[in-house]
Amino acid sequence: MAVPGPGGERYVYQDENAQVRTGDGHVEITVNPFTRFHDTNPAQNNAKQMYRSVQRIPVPAGGAVTFEVDMAIRTFDQIPYNLLDAFGTMNVFDMESGVVLNLAATNDTVYALVERRGIPGGPLPHVHYHHRVVLETPTEPGSEHTYAITYRAEDSEAIWHVDGQVAYQARIPVPVTGFHIGMALFSARDLTCYTREEREHGQGATGRWGPWRITTSGRESSG
Repeated sequence: MAVPGPGGERYVYQDENAQVRTGDGHVEITVNPFTRFHDTNPAQNNAKQMYRSVQRIPVPAGGAVTFEVDMAIRTFDQIPYNLLDAFGTMNVFDMESGVVLNLAATNDTVYALVERRGIPGGPLPHVHYHHRVVLETPTEPGSEHTYAITYRAEDSEAIWHVDGQVAYQARIPVPVTGFHIGMALFSARDLTCYTREEREHGQGATGRWGPWRITTSGRESSG
């Protein structure tokens, strides 16, 4: 995945230390340790390795769409119970509205993220927000869980599931007409609160995803 910078730059979410393996409907990424760090720009720091779908999957009018994937995350030298030091995600996001709906995991914690990001020409800064919600899901290094996120167009509600159980739900304050999906490894501690030495201490992660299952209005496709 790549995003444009304010001066026409192109920020590629790719760590030079990444090892990527694919096969049998799965993607496995290891970055150990992370090397993609920056001191002032989160776009050049946070996502170490990230992929997004080429297709934007539409939300049926008045219907619902569910994105489901099996994901296993193992972190290396992660600060225990720190949500942002090293983690992996399944990503469901819309670059038109700025809405982000993720499920994330570390060696010891599973959590949901709901966010509305700033985008060029998008919503004003005062409508941006993000919430991280720690879930009651026991996990261990490398444990695989089945993660799913459903968005219902009728009431603009998102529902997060882990291992078939509802884990969290939230009303989204803006309607969304389509989503991209993605997979990523992150280290995203606040650049203004922590020095480079505190943020770059040799941590890394492995993530394994697949297969993806997308269900829209009762019709299922997988990839």
